[in-house]
Amino acid sequence: MSSTVFAPYPQLGFGGNYPAEMNYGIRIYTNPPQNEIILGVGQKGATLKGGQRTNFHGLVPILDGNKNTVGQAEVLKIVTARPKYMLLQDIQACGFQTMDEAVAYVEREHGEEFTRDGVLTVYYYKVITLD
Repeated sequence: MSSTVFAPYPQLGFGGNYPAEMNYGIRIYTNPPQNEIILGVGQKGATLKGGQRTNFHGLVPILDGNKNTVGQAEVLKIVTARPKYMLLQDIQACGFQTMDEAVAYVEREHGEEFTRDGVLTVYYYKVITLD
C-alpha cells in the first residue's frame, strides 16, 4: 500500500527531482514469507522494506503479504541505511540472520525500489488492533 511521488525541485538539477516511495501501511513479511505471522494486539515487531520510504510515525493499516488489511499498527521507529551501514540487530529483528539474506529478500520483493535507492528500511511497530 504505497505509491511513488516525485520531489518538486527539478530546478536544483541532478537529484532535485527524485522519486520517493510514500508508505501508507505496514506490510507484514516474515522470513520465509510463506510462514507469515501477524502479531497479536499490543505486541511489537519489525518488518523490512527495500528502498527509501517516508518517515511517517503514527497509526497505519497493517497489511498481510497479499495486501489485505488485517488491523492497525503504530509506527514506533524507522531505520534506513545502505546495507553496509545497517546494524545487524535491525535486520535480525525482522527475522533474518545475515545481511546477505536480507539483501536477497529485498532484491526479490522490492527490487525496483532497492535498485533505485540502494537502501534498506526497517519499520518497528506495535499492533494496535486486529480485524
